[in-house]
Amino acid sequence: MNDVTNLGKARANVIKIVQTRFKQVPEEVIQAINAINNESVLEKLFTNSIIVADFEDFQKVLQGIVFKN
Repeated sequence: MNDVTNLGKARANVIKIVQTRFKQVPEEVIQAINAINNESVLEKLFTNSIIVADFEDFQKVLQGIVFKN
């Protein structure tokens, strides 16, 4: 499997978990996830999307990742 396919699946998995857990997900959050081009960053976001307490905590993690890169 190539890197592009892996990135696409990683992004889709994060989005699916976030939408399942928090129902209403703003389009800008989905766009921010889709803009991530690093598989290890997406894996970290994936794990955090499972363990955070609420959507606000997820947004903080996402912002930390987006502004760090």
